[in-house]
Amino acid sequence: MEALFAVDMESIPHVNKKASDSFKYDYLYANSNRAFAIAPGGAWSWVANKATVEAAKEAALKSCSRHTQQKCILFAVNEQVIFNYNNWYKLWGPYKTTQQALQSTSGVLVGQKFPDILYTDTMGKKKSIHDLKGKVIFVHFWGSWCPSCGYEFPAILDMYRIVNDLMPGQVEFVILQVRETHETSKKWALDNSLDKLPLSDSGIKNEGDDMLSLKDGKKNKDRQLARVFPASYVLDKNGIVVFSNSGSIENWTEYVNFIKDTVKDSGK
Repeated sequence: MEALFAVDMESIPHVNKKASDSFKYDYLYANSNRAFAIAPGGAWSWVANKATVEAAKEAALKSCSRHTQQKCILFAVNEQVIFNYNNWYKLWGPYKTTQQALQSTSGVLVGQKFPDILYTDTMGKKKSIHDLKGKVIFVHFWGSWCPSCGYEFPAILDMYRIVNDLMPGQVEFVILQVRETHETSKKWALDNSLDKLPLSDSGIKNEGDDMLSLKDGKKNKDRQLARVFPASYVLDKNGIVVFSNSGSIENWTEYVNFIKDTVKDSGK
């Protein structure tokens, strides 16, 4: 087990403390054949005491996949850590071609074309999601009334600054308030020194309003776009969902290299 004990538990990307503890205190001492699988966004699972190594690999990947739309990969197999960071950052791909994107259904699942939400940007200009074709888009639904949203905001601001430094003009942040007015959300951001984030206006008029407008004149309930708040999506250059997350993420900077790969390789 020496190879596994030498691993820095914090180096398991995206997973929470429960996963790290399970790896350290359970997986390491479980019977062979065993495997530990992870996915972007924090999904994880492990199995042990399988008939063969191949059976363990297959079972771990299958179990991990039940908890995510993202592709699961193996972090460790028996006593060997096989994780490769270079491959990790490419897991949002392969990206759909422009022709494939045109044939995609509309929706919020990975692989679908994100709905054409209408909003007003920070300059007061009316825009829609599909107007941003050619850019990678980070779409985020939040509200100042939502404790988890406030907890997550500093992490989003950190990512925003890094992305703008590394990829200026190539990633659009569309941050939309729900169930409150734009003025309310802006005041909260200002009061909490988080007003450097570009806060667009979703068009919501009051706390009882749960309908978001689409460019074609139709409306979608906010829960059709986000089952919980906060909710985040990353869209490739053709507006296809490549990543989604319900709830807060503690460290968004872990996703910068994923976004860099999407900027580089999507939209072709």
